[in-house]
Amino acid sequence: MDDGTVTIQSKKTEMKNVVITAIITAVLVVGVALLAISWTVGRANEVFDAKDAEIARVKRAARVSNDTWFSEMTILVDENTVLKHEIAEGGACAAKRAAEPNLPDPTPESNFTDLVQESIKGVVHLACPQWQGSGFVVGPRLIATARHCVEGVEDFVITTHDGHKLKSTRAISDKEHDVAFIWIDDLTCARQMFGKGTCEDASHQVILHPLPLGSIADCVLGQSVYVIGSPYGKVNFNSLTTGIISGVNRDWSPLGEHYGWEVAFTVDSAGHPGNSGCPVFTTDGVVRGILVGGFSPVLISVMPCDLFLADLPSIRLMFTTDRYRREEATGYGDYYNYQDGNEYYPIDGD
Repeated sequence: MDDGTVTIQSKKTEMKNVVITAIITAVLVVGVALLAISWTVGRANEVFDAKDAEIARVKRAARVSNDTWFSEMTILVDENTVLKHEIAEGGACAAKRAAEPNLPDPTPESNFTDLVQESIKGVVHLACPQWQGSGFVVGPRLIATARHCVEGVEDFVITTHDGHKLKSTRAISDKEHDVAFIWIDDLTCARQMFGKGTCEDASHQVILHPLPLGSIADCVLGQSVYVIGSPYGKVNFNSLTTGIISGVNRDWSPLGEHYGWEVAFTVDSAGHPGNSGCPVFTTDGVVRGILVGGFSPVLISVMPCDLFLADLPSIRLMFTTDRYRREEATGYGDYYNYQDGNEYYPIDGD
């Protein structure tokens, strides 16, 4: 080969290398461009996905909020419906109570205060020359009290809850227990006799209010009670204390040795001198016993009504038959001649 031919071939080889290099470079450039485009698209998709997720979250929150609001509205509507139903039932109950006045008031506090106003009508204050005490009405003319309030007394002044005064001179007592009764023969108000004001009708008759009586056997330890009496005398006329039954089946005979206190029950309602003879009520308005004394102002002994519940008819009979006397046989030392005008004839030897 000559030099010219070698030169031509050399140039062709150079051109081929240049073309190959250019092609490789172009391919690399395109590859880089494609990578850049792919990354950009991927990033854009991530951004769009994040936006879509945010939009979806907002929509869900809005939907939940709407659902909650709807639920709350539903609950409110339901409560209003229930309230209307309760109001309707309350109205029906009120109408029923109005038609049946003996039904108890649904408010415990108002029921208790109303009960006290009824109970106090049957509680009285007792006064005699020696001392003062309390009592309560158990019949149209009959007052119950403690035996130690009537011992050695024949003259009583009884003051009712509304200020009327009555005189009595007759009382009987239980031989074994601290229980007694006073009988009122004349129910004419005697208030004017004591210079304690005047009544519109000086000769009017006083109407007493007997209280309901019940057995302590129907009660339990811890049951609520209240006491109405006159602690320390007339200055505290018909005062109220409350408490519970603090003991049952107590034997207080060492303290009330001669008064049968071995059958007592105890309450922690405050009691003081002057309360003796007053009633102890359970919160149904029933008298369960007679307050008779205590170890302390809040450890009080009570004689149960069971001691006399069955005897009340006999007790009334004892007072009402007192107007009659039992005739005694005359002695054999003299006699009357009914045929000759009741002349007295002595027997032989007189």
